[in-house]
Amino acid sequence: MVLKYRKIGREAAIINTALVLSGGGARGAYQAGVIRQLLEMGIDFDLLIGTSIGALNAALLAEFIYRKLDRGEIAEQMEKAWYKFGKFMTLNCPAFINNLFTPFRIPSIYTNREIKKVLQAYIPPERRFSDYRTCQLSVTGTNLSRKRLDIFDFNSEVPVDRAVLASMAYPVAFPAIRIKGDYYVDGGALSNAPLKEAIQWGAREIYLVFLRPMEMIIRGAYSDESYYPALKVIEELLDLATHHLMYGDLEQAEKINKVIGLINRYQQRLPVNFLRELQELFGLKYERGKRIINICRIAPEVPLDPPGLRGFDNIKAIKRIMRQGEEDTRLILSRR
Repeated sequence: MVLKYRKIGREAAIINTALVLSGGGARGAYQAGVIRQLLEMGIDFDLLIGTSIGALNAALLAEFIYRKLDRGEIAEQMEKAWYKFGKFMTLNCPAFINNLFTPFRIPSIYTNREIKKVLQAYIPPERRFSDYRTCQLSVTGTNLSRKRLDIFDFNSEVPVDRAVLASMAYPVAFPAIRIKGDYYVDGGALSNAPLKEAIQWGAREIYLVFLRPMEMIIRGAYSDESYYPALKVIEELLDLATHHLMYGDLEQAEKINKVIGLINRYQQRLPVNFLRELQELFGLKYERGKRIINICRIAPEVPLDPPGLRGFDNIKAIKRIMRQGEEDTRLILSRR
């Protein structure tokens, strides 16, 4: 078994199994279905990592685990939360009125008021990442002020709900979130880190959930629609970039697995010092016949509908893609 310890204050966390959830707007309902099926299969998580809508799903799951709900209750609460997203996209009318003659000051097209309501219904404002000990939580946020990707995790003093709002602050659509003097937007803008974060924590089993078919991620396929509204152009570019970056991390992780597999196969012929230095270089342990990181990719085979930022109020579609998430997870894990 491969373990890696990351110091968190005066304690050390042992992270074996991680769930990584990508962004993708209303398609995030798919993740609720995936989570239900993973829970039904008896899988326990030590770490949850999310970006954008994935950050919201990860935070809800972390909170339900913290409350010691059983697996069935967690799945039910995840679905109920999604049914409250109906007014997710509410126009920021006050901002448009107040800045009618100075449009450059309009902070966003939509308000995040409804997102706050959902968060407040489940996650108390005093909740800190360090509260989640049984199953830890990490979310990403793009720091516009410092032009970098920040990770909010066990070491962060930022309230969980505030960090999730920052990770979900989709550029142009929702207002940037100010945290300690810096402005944050959607973690997906630079989020090649969710998978890396799980690897750095030392997770051996990683469940990685994409919200686009793998073929579209690899080929970078765009919609064939002839007309794209400005917001949709931003949505597509950000979504594709996020998944491509995460897929790049996945490729690197799989290459490392192959290298370690070769080392395990030929270790009797290699100098001891070479093996020791290589182990120190990666900061990981390995055993004969074992892969360092076992990554299970879960993704739909066809594009999910509703897409992106649209469709939160389409309960019928939300239910459908939740069930698809369950079915895909069951099928994918049955093949392992």
